Amino acid sequence: MTDARPLSPFEHLLLRDQRPGYPMCFFLHCDVEGNLDTARLRGALEGASRRHPLLRSRVRDSWWRPTWRAADRDPVLVVVRSGAPVAADGDPDSPWRPIDIRRESGVRMVAVETGPSSWRVVLQVQHSACDGLAGLEFLGDVWSLYHGAEPAGFRTPSRVLRRRAAAAGEAEPPADEPPPAQDAAPAGGVAGETVRFAGFLPAALARGPASGPGDGVEAYRLPYVPRTLDARSTAAIKERATAAGVEVNDVIVAAVMRAVVEWNLRAGRSCRRLRVTMPASLKPAGTRAPACIDMGYAFLDRDADACRDVPSLVASIAAASRWIQEHRAAGVFLDTLATIDRFPPAMRLVTRVPLPLASAVVSNVGNAGPRMKIGPPPEGVAGAPWAVRLVGVAGVPPVRPGTRLAVGVVFHDGRMALCVQSDPRALGPAAAPLLADLVRDQVVACASALGPDGGAGCRDDDGTAGAGSRDFPR
Repeated sequence: MTDARPLSPFEHLLLRDQRPGYPMCFFLHCDVEGNLDTARLRGALEGASRRHPLLRSRVRDSWWRPTWRAADRDPVLVVVRSGAPVAADGDPDSPWRPIDIRRESGVRMVAVETGPSSWRVVLQVQHSACDGLAGLEFLGDVWSLYHGAEPAGFRTPSRVLRRRAAAAGEAEPPADEPPPAQDAAPAGGVAGETVRFAGFLPAALARGPASGPGDGVEAYRLPYVPRTLDARSTAAIKERATAAGVEVNDVIVAAVMRAVVEWNLRAGRSCRRLRVTMPASLKPAGTRAPACIDMGYAFLDRDADACRDVPSLVASIAAASRWIQEHRAAGVFLDTLATIDRFPPAMRLVTRVPLPLASAVVSNVGNAGPRMKIGPPPEGVAGAPWAVRLVGVAGVPPVRPGTRLAVGVVFHDGRMALCVQSDPRALGPAAAPLLADLVRDQVVACASALGPDGGAGCRDDDGTAGAGSRDFPR
């Protein structure tokens, strides 16, 4: 990578949107069983990063247009032993401190010993460096190298190659794929859609009496709260969605909208308008490239009254999602960013608009296994004392000012992992686990509402029954 490649408009937006108290970082984690060799893991982390130059790069900042420096920083592995003292949140030595991509690599890995032969390995990523799908692919490379396997090869989309060549002033490589479907904006084009977007003021989550001081927790408390539905519950939700002719993601988005309404009702606040931001990958199927951002944003707007009838709500979200996918409408967001980025200082102004841009963000990366593509270990490695078994994968996007709820969804080994991150400044430190329970229960309830017996007997991996929603007005 050259030493002067300017940040793309999306990378620039994510860089400028980091501010005190609101790190632009997303998290992915793997739960593993076995005697983790942390020295071997560190070597695998560094080896994998050499396949992904942006994850070893820093940003040279500028008031006009920031650029990427040459890749020269190895990611750091922080090891947290069971029972060891850990710096509190906000401390410069905290393992969860924000990543300063101007000074360090855009990724940090934290290995937390959670019990005998049990670890949670967390990848924290400064979002300017890559998106969530690329982060999963990077994690797959790490575990492949850890077990002595060959990481999956790259097949870079020609669109990405052409974009990089144009930024570097080089000749374009030949196309190796058909052109994507044409982006389609509503009548009025990008300008009209931008005006419509700005005129829709979504409700923000309210601080309620239930979101007071948090309970005492272990020193290495994660910045987010995971909830995992077991294989039986996940299969029931998928079956209900398939029978209704919708995707599981449509059910999840509907559940998050209903969770926002219910949360505000419990807090004594009403909300009329809802907006969910939905990251959408622009990667063609089957491609795999060095880590970068190849995504856009789609936005789903609904009135709160539309959330009362679950089947109708899910069906409307499904229709909108299909339109977004067929027309690659998430690219409209990139078109708008490119227009703004013609005058780079405007990007800082955009990120400081004192209005909520969305009620929540929902990021569903799908099935982790095919994306990670962990290579088979050489013969004999399975019995090695340092071999580990991956038993769970989860992740969550960042929380932004005004958008106080972030929900991440990952499927692995037949189970759905939901992770929730909330804004502790606005909602209090106890809000995240309450919201995680509420979102989980609404996912189960929305699936159940799609047909008879849907979600019946759904249980979490900890054995507790998914209660569903009892307070939402019918």
